Amino acid sequence: MIKSQNMRLRWGFTIVVFLAGAVLVTVSVTSAKAPRSAVAQANCSTQSSCSTPTSLPRSATTSPTPKSPPAATGLPAPTPKTASTPTQTLAPPPPSTPQLSSSTSPPTASGYFSLRSVGSWSSLPSDSQCAAQVSNSTWEPRPQNYQQNHTEPAAGAMAASFAARPRAKGGTYNTLWDTWLLRRVDGRFIGTTDQILQWAACKWGLPDNLLRADAVVESTWFQYLHYPSNASYGGGGGSCYWLYGCGDAFSSPTSASITYCNGIAAQGVLSSEIHDYQKDPVTGAGGYPFTPTSGMCPKTFSILGVMSWDDPAWEAPFAPYPGNQNGTFPFTRDSTAAAADYWGAYIRGCYEGWAYWLKDTGSGTYAAGDLWGCVGSWYSGDWHSSGANGYIAEVQNNENSHTWLTASFGDPSQQYRCDARYGCAS
Repeated sequence: MIKSQNMRLRWGFTIVVFLAGAVLVTVSVTSAKAPRSAVAQANCSTQSSCSTPTSLPRSATTSPTPKSPPAATGLPAPTPKTASTPTQTLAPPPPSTPQLSSSTSPPTASGYFSLRSVGSWSSLPSDSQCAAQVSNSTWEPRPQNYQQNHTEPAAGAMAASFAARPRAKGGTYNTLWDTWLLRRVDGRFIGTTDQILQWAACKWGLPDNLLRADAVVESTWFQYLHYPSNASYGGGGGSCYWLYGCGDAFSSPTSASITYCNGIAAQGVLSSEIHDYQKDPVTGAGGYPFTPTSGMCPKTFSILGVMSWDDPAWEAPFAPYPGNQNGTFPFTRDSTAAAADYWGAYIRGCYEGWAYWLKDTGSGTYAAGDLWGCVGSWYSGDWHSSGANGYIAEVQNNENSHTWLTASFGDPSQQYRCDARYGCAS
């Protein structure tokens, strides 16, 4: 996850807004390392504006902020940069064709999709084109993700949320970040956990094994593992299991964190997931690292560690984002596809060279074409710092060893512990 948009540390790292009737959603019936991403949240004025149930999941064969760093991070606002805006001149490359399977087989070790070059943004395949290229295998190492895997935001819901929180202010991003990149994020896909990662990789021209490896590091592939039996404390589905779909704790409450925590406590794509984390009990396993109270709740959610919290200081001298959220919540918590879609968008935009704010961070020189530099920035919020490079090495290790194909990884019960009072998270 992006270091809370520009200042996220290895140990911590998006937002909520009330859009008058602008958000709609469709529903169909994370040894995690410290989560690392962040970017966004929007508000639903009514529950029906966030989601709409459907009786059956859409199959992978049917058509269906990275954490966006802030304009400033307690530092002077970045000096506006000038840069040419890419034009759509490249011919579309032929789409990758995965080896389709109708079995329960896991993905091939080599993966199905490869990296598309800088400049190919204008010819990337559509949602439906990628849905048609996803493997048909029903292999699922994380059945706990079923509900989130079968939930998708309504058409236009995420774009509306991001529109209320523009990124390209003060020259921190290329204007295409707002006008093209974020408008393309919709989370409109349903399938198994791996199919969703494949779909997002295809959509953003990224290697699918990169998403698999980053998801191992961020959440051990749990989209939103949470307790089912303590709902009376916080409402909704119970407290989340730390680092397995939520993370990045506030060390102490502030007026800004109270605004944020109160906002996300009332939002959800799914009514069953609306939850006030400020009221969570202290659990013996997977609990919040501090005693929950007003202004204390997770900053980050999802299988890929997308940050929802956005510190007002990051936006200075501009106005804070609504609800101190970056526009990703509740979408990236409640929908696995929304989280993967957003992660892919951030990496693609960074890879294209559009994240100008990275030029003022870390070490070395930010430039288009450094995929691993972008992966590191997702975690640390800076360019090739020691923290970023450590994260890169961790993701690379999991990619090279294909952790998701090991026997222990495929057994969810070996990944977390149950609580004596509240039972097992699900």
